[in-house]
Amino acid sequence: MTGTVGHAPAGLVGQPVPGGRYSLAGYESWLGHDALYSEPEERPHPVMAFVAAQRGLGVTVAELFRMWGTEMSDGPMLTESTLEFPGEFRVDTEYDVRGTVASVVRKSGRTLGVFDLVTARFEIVEPGGDAPVAVVTNTYALPRREATE
Repeated sequence: MTGTVGHAPAGLVGQPVPGGRYSLAGYESWLGHDALYSEPEERPHPVMAFVAAQRGLGVTVAELFRMWGTEMSDGPMLTESTLEFPGEFRVDTEYDVRGTVASVVRKSGRTLGVFDLVTARFEIVEPGGDAPVAVVTNTYALPRREATE
């Protein structure tokens, strides 16, 4: 049985992710369509926004998890991902990628023990712009082996 327990680490909510830039090349878009059995077209497959967010983090995934107090060897997992497209995500356009931690919920389960569900929101924005063309919201389960129930 999974339940909410204790308190999540203070200070994670609102914490920015370093961020960076990303441009999806036309051939990468074609490869994405091909790998996902999608008819290639000029617009990227929607899942390529997830790739853009990952590549434009400004840090490696291991460094991101370390910022949040866990190591890859602890077994962090992606538990949910949503994609929104308030604008037009295009190939061969350099985008800024920025992210923040939206929420942290401490839970406990039989398999993981104590863990935090960390939800981060990544915005893909044209340089100098404010409105995102794509938003990727990921929730990760981060084991907290040192925490007690």
